[in-house]
Amino acid sequence: MPVDPPPGRLLVKRMGHSITRTIPKPVVIIDSHELLPFDFSRFPNWIKDVKTQPLAAGDYTVEGMEDLLILERKSLVDLIGTVIQRRYRFIDLCERLAQYRWRAIIVEANYCNIKTVYEKLGLETIAHPNAVSGTLDAAEVRYNIPIIYTSRNKALAEEKAASWLSKHFTYWYLEEHGLGRVLQSGDL
Repeated sequence: MPVDPPPGRLLVKRMGHSITRTIPKPVVIIDSHELLPFDFSRFPNWIKDVKTQPLAAGDYTVEGMEDLLILERKSLVDLIGTVIQRRYRFIDLCERLAQYRWRAIIVEANYCNIKTVYEKLGLETIAHPNAVSGTLDAAEVRYNIPIIYTSRNKALAEEKAASWLSKHFTYWYLEEHGLGRVLQSGDL
């Protein structure tokens, strides 16, 4: 059973003193085309609020970082259909994601799920797991888009997305305000 997410804020220190309270929490922007968007309300320690609006690419970004940061979300079913049956749309998506400084595709499945015969997972498709995993590897290499494998457990995928978005925001905020791109001196 997975443990609960941390109850506190991301700790940021300078010269041994916390400056965490001086750093705002991000407002996540959810693409208005998301039918069943991630629920970030369980992460008030990381996310201040959410807004919904159309995005040029991807499904999630952070207010103030709309031209810098994008996160594309794929369920296992959507991923298989996209990379196999709607391949040209997937390539177009990758080209649009590649325009962002920070981008990723978050997959609501682990790598074992990707590499399992899909019928064993209750999915009806002629897609071969090697074709799906190979396409993701190629997208990662060609377009420099990290693939974040999470879990078919939506709550875990939501946690990973919230953590990823809030950490990118925090590092960006620190950098933008001349505080260096580090959470704690001598650390990450």
